[in-house]
Amino acid sequence: MSDQATEISDPQFTLGVVIPVPEPQRSVLREWRRKFGGADTESIDPHITLISGGYLKSWAQAAARVREVAQESSRFTVRLAAARSFQPASDVVYLPLAAGAERCWALHEALLAGPLRHESKFDYHPHLTIAQNVAEADLAAAYTALQGVDLRFEVHSVQLFDTRNGAWNFCEQITLGR
Repeated sequence: MSDQATEISDPQFTLGVVIPVPEPQRSVLREWRRKFGGADTESIDPHITLISGGYLKSWAQAAARVREVAQESSRFTVRLAAARSFQPASDVVYLPLAAGAERCWALHEALLAGPLRHESKFDYHPHLTIAQNVAEADLAAAYTALQGVDLRFEVHSVQLFDTRNGAWNFCEQITLGR
């Protein structure tokens, strides 16, 4: 992790912990996100969010908790399935986890125990977003086109992000297990 991220002293910051998608699946998902998701998804690598939110504790405490949870976790397989939608609650088309969801839930709960505890606007639902904040026709096209999805990958690590200047900033990749 860079010294700059370690030195964050703002008592209010936003932390994100995600599962990165490895190649070659990342390129496939990136192309689907580019085709259906527009500008909001193009600049962000495909990922599965474990936690994201504002915290009043110290950055060092938060990052230490993420490392601790990652060390206590083992690698696992994720299988992404046919597209689904959060509509009408939210205009999002996503790929659900046909395998690995229970492990994501366990990581999510472990991360929220202790100093990372916070409230969220939405209930946690492990998924990979394909399209959001786009026209209804684009959402429908993504939903229809991605009904045959069956992508698998091994989860070996999580990534830690913070927000500064309104942008997500990569801080650290943390390997699962000891």
